[in-house]
Amino acid sequence: MLIEPQELYNYAVTEGVTCTSFEMIDGDVETRGYADGRWIHLNLPTQKAIHRITINGTNIINAMIYEKLEGEGRWRAFMQIQNNESRIIKMRVSGVVTEAIRIYISGTTDDEKQASRYDPRRGAIVPQIRLGRAFIHELEVYGLVSKGESRE
Repeated sequence: MLIEPQELYNYAVTEGVTCTSFEMIDGDVETRGYADGRWIHLNLPTQKAIHRITINGTNIINAMIYEKLEGEGRWRAFMQIQNNESRIIKMRVSGVVTEAIRIYISGTTDDEKQASRYDPRRGAIVPQIRLGRAFIHELEVYGLVSKGESRE
């Protein structure tokens, strides 16, 4: 039995893919796209098996990545980014077959801690943070394709 050779293909640059910011998927690592508040959404034209996600040029420290499940409004967290110090994040993924992913960013290098204040509703001192704008230069979502197979 012969095994057909496979290669990784970046689905994010495929026709019909949409993203919160086009600059994140334009194939140019020099451009910078910004999150919509703390969310980034990437929609594929059809369901694909995801094997790797790479985030190039980012200020993200902490985030949670979700896959869209069958049914309306159903999502499942499958990857967490914690205490990232690199501008490039590479993640191997297994068991994710989806038509959309979304990323919730809970911390960036541009977030600024401010003086804590007393919150009477909680009865406690609460640290204050001024949120920075989360950005990504290039979001890459890879799947395996057999050599010679259509990538559309």
